[in-house]
Amino acid sequence: MKQLLRILVISAVGIYTSYRAIAQLDHQNLFDQQVNAFYALIAAITFLVIFLSDKRQFKRTRNWRSFIASFIGVIIFVGHFLVVYTLNQRDKSPSEIYCVTKINDFNGVSIDFRKDGTYKLTSWCLGADIYRGKFTIKDSVIIIDQTKIENVIVSNKFVIRQDGELDSTGKREKSVYQVDQQGQVINRSADFRVIDGWNDR
Repeated sequence: MKQLLRILVISAVGIYTSYRAIAQLDHQNLFDQQVNAFYALIAAITFLVIFLSDKRQFKRTRNWRSFIASFIGVIIFVGHFLVVYTLNQRDKSPSEIYCVTKINDFNGVSIDFRKDGTYKLTSWCLGADIYRGKFTIKDSVIIIDQTKIENVIVSNKFVIRQDGELDSTGKREKSVYQVDQQGQVINRSADFRVIDGWNDR
């Protein structure tokens, strides 16, 4: 396999495999993990074949430039994991309020309002779609930076109310409701049960 062809093959396979995995970090479908594992295996086999070809060329020429294709493969590999590591840092902040929709079966929505002022909304149904943004909170009112997310979030304004059942400590569980700009709960909008956080309010 000629060097230029090896460079083109490792670049195409590596970049596509990396892009596919990174693009699906926030949008996961059923069997995506297995498909990505298959592509990763193909990429690993491709790299091994190209490395062996580079090695054979090096033995003939004794020129370190023979390993250019292999070097590009290593750069793509390292770059992929640096990007994934950086993106995963988005979820390092601890939760301030974590809530889930009150009605859950095979689908549902959770919102993680975090202490760094960001939120992570996860909508799941076989797969999962993740939406991220920023929010502010004052007293019991939460305002996010989007007014509509899928068919679940229809307002950028939420209110926390302590109106649930009594928990094991004798305190009432808390709920999060979507409200309009006048502070009225929006009819037929998804409401949420607070699972964690907001204990001292």
